[in-house]
Amino acid sequence: MSRILGRLLAPVAALLLVTCHNEGPTAVASVTVAPPTASVLIGLTVQLTATTKDANQNVLTGRVVTWASGNTAVATVSATGLVTGVAPGQATITATSEGQSGTATVTVPAPVASVTVAPLTASVLVGQTVQLTATTKDANQNVLTGRVVTWASNNTAVATVSATGLVTGVAQGQATITATSEGQSGTATVTVPVPVASVTVAPPTASVVIGQTVQLTATTKDANQNVLTGRVVTWASGNTAAATVSATGLVTGVAQGQATITATSETKSGTATVTVSPVPVASVTVAPSTASLLIGLPVQLTATTKDANQNVLTGRVVTWASNNTAVATVSATGLVTGVAQGQATITATSEGQSGTAAIAVVGFTAVSAGGLHTCGVTTNGAAFCWGIASNGQLGGPASDQCQVGYYSGTPCSMTPVAVAGALTFAAVSAGNLHTCGLTTTGAAYCWGDNAQGQLGNGTTTGSGTPVAVVGGLTFAAVSAGNSFTCGLTTSSAAYCWGYNGVGELGNGTTTSSSTPVAVAGGLTLAAVSAGDSHACAVTTGSAAYCWGANRSAQLGDGTGTNRSTPVAVAGGLTFAVVSAGFVHTCAVTTSGAAYCWGTNDAGELGDGTTIDSRTPGAVVGALTFQVATAGGSYTCGVTTAAAGYCWGASSSGQLGTGSTNTSFVPAAVSGSLSFASLSAGGSHTCGRTTGGTVYCWGDNSYGELGNGSMTNSVVPVRVLGQP
Repeated sequence: MSRILGRLLAPVAALLLVTCHNEGPTAVASVTVAPPTASVLIGLTVQLTATTKDANQNVLTGRVVTWASGNTAVATVSATGLVTGVAPGQATITATSEGQSGTATVTVPAPVASVTVAPLTASVLVGQTVQLTATTKDANQNVLTGRVVTWASNNTAVATVSATGLVTGVAQGQATITATSEGQSGTATVTVPVPVASVTVAPPTASVVIGQTVQLTATTKDANQNVLTGRVVTWASGNTAAATVSATGLVTGVAQGQATITATSETKSGTATVTVSPVPVASVTVAPSTASLLIGLPVQLTATTKDANQNVLTGRVVTWASNNTAVATVSATGLVTGVAQGQATITATSEGQSGTAAIAVVGFTAVSAGGLHTCGVTTNGAAFCWGIASNGQLGGPASDQCQVGYYSGTPCSMTPVAVAGALTFAAVSAGNLHTCGLTTTGAAYCWGDNAQGQLGNGTTTGSGTPVAVVGGLTFAAVSAGNSFTCGLTTSSAAYCWGYNGVGELGNGTTTSSSTPVAVAGGLTLAAVSAGDSHACAVTTGSAAYCWGANRSAQLGDGTGTNRSTPVAVAGGLTFAVVSAGFVHTCAVTTSGAAYCWGTNDAGELGDGTTIDSRTPGAVVGALTFQVATAGGSYTCGVTTAAAGYCWGASSSGQLGTGSTNTSFVPAAVSGSLSFASLSAGGSHTCGRTTGGTVYCWGDNSYGELGNGSMTNSVVPVRVLGQP
């Protein structure tokens, strides 16, 4: 039985033995070396590791690994994978297990042959830092990067150094800073200087003009007052609105005031006080440099201050003074007021510099009444005008607004204003909407409305200031009418310009002209007068001629026919003066008798009737006249006894008799004034007394009486600006 059992179990045992023999360890399928690349310096080591895996990438542990170097002259490897650098170059390190291998490439770099520290010398203040850098090179002077550098100070009581080469000043002295890499060293000498104990700014006080500069300097010293050089100094201004300072201590003046300038070095500071003053005044100019004014009427002067480069300086204090306060005074703002006729010098002073203006306080020598304005010439040849300024007929700026309505008024001046241009006039003539003047050299100037060319400057553009009449003529007299002007040359020839619709230019046509044209006929004339639409003249032989409109028989030739050339006034009278009015004319004979002709609706012919006359008719009253002046619908005259008389319409009080009643015969002007001249305008009259005072009366809607109001007056009122 046992034999049988033995025979049965023997094969099973053999099978089990075979089976147990086939279940040995899993074979290594791959070996991986980490890291796959490495760098190691000569004499130093780097550890490599080998990982064994089966075919399914499962890590196998406990396997025998052998290591080998492909170039033991460069690097060797231990049985545990520790690689040692031998010489510069590359070596392949192989790990083998169970016939499988993995490799890593090991580089042994060139060794550091030298270390250079930069900068070689440095200075650092106590508590501050300076950065040093170390450069490693091989024996061939090739720069080596990535090398470990260690830093050290040989005198940490003076300066310390961080692991990155940052040096910190500790105390005055010197220290050698050493950088070491792979046994090679380089050094730098670091000096910690004496600390700044004080800062002094020079000059301690300074002045600078706005826009200019001044240089400050800072001196740094140690505790023993030794000057320290090369120290960093920062600058600051305590008042940048007054003065700024650059990084080099250059101070610039910004505005008037004071600023404290501070220089700081190593926490120590010094200061200087800088005073900023304005650019000094180098000159003072007063404008206008000459001015004429009337008593009591002011004129504004202005003073311009400039520096040495002629730049205008603003905001400077200017003081004003008059050298003759009995003639003219001046306010603190340069407003000059006339006190009495005479001369005064006005001086404007600023910062020791002065400028002057010559002031003439004047009176009138002549006056002319126009449509709604009046003009006069003064003792020094200045012209003044007053009244309406709608078309620039005043020749200067309007100072008022008259007849103000819901929206606006009309520019005017209720007191005399100076005509612009600084011209010296001998005479002035006020027309309807324009004015003309004659200078002392015989040049004619006009201003105001120019729609019909009545200014004579070759255009139809109006002007608010005088413009020269073109043509190069020298005039002895000028007369402004409605929309035309006439002048008499020094050679006794008449020229006219402006509107010529009915022949008022007298040149044989009805074509208007913006330049002077000669009056036809070749007459030698002594006087000329322009009216509304006609003109008249007196020859040197005392004969009167007229031309232009004659619808109301204002030419006095016995007809009602317009004339474009001069026609003789009928009657054979010898006249000394003639005056063309609105639609009538009056003249004074050489014996002083007054004659008038034309329209007589309001009694303006003075013959006691309202009957028109085509030929001269004597003015009643047996008065002996020096001059007669024809206005709108009235006439005035001055007798040889200097008495003023007027006749005709007086709706605005233009007769000056104390009422608005019309008078068909001459009526004495109220006030018992002695007149040297009278001038009849549209509806107002002005006259100059033998004492040189100008009075006006009548319509004053636009200030044409010059007394500072817009109230009509039936008696003479004094024009402002006179004694």
